[in-house]
Amino acid sequence: MAYKDFTQMSVWKKAFELLTKIYRLTKLYPKEERYGMISDIRRSANSVVHNIAEGFGRFESRDKTRFYKISRGSAYEIISQILVSHALEYIGSD
Repeated sequence: MAYKDFTQMSVWKKAFELLTKIYRLTKLYPKEERYGMISDIRRSANSVVHNIAEGFGRFESRDKTRFYKISRGSAYEIISQILVSHALEYIGSD
């Protein structure tokens, strides 16, 4: 499918939704995590969204793929950070 804009991509929409949820969720984390877990998980979520956008803007297929792979790696970071957050009881199992 040919998209006119990255914001039309379902993967970007889902990543953006995740980003906003993470920002709301991390507001509930302990203040001492401001420069630790909060910063880390927010940076990872931003990386997913912005690397999808940057990949979309690249002309070369190889460049697109590189940014999409970076985005995927950041998504896996979020999974790990959510698991740690759960283990530390910052979040529930929902």
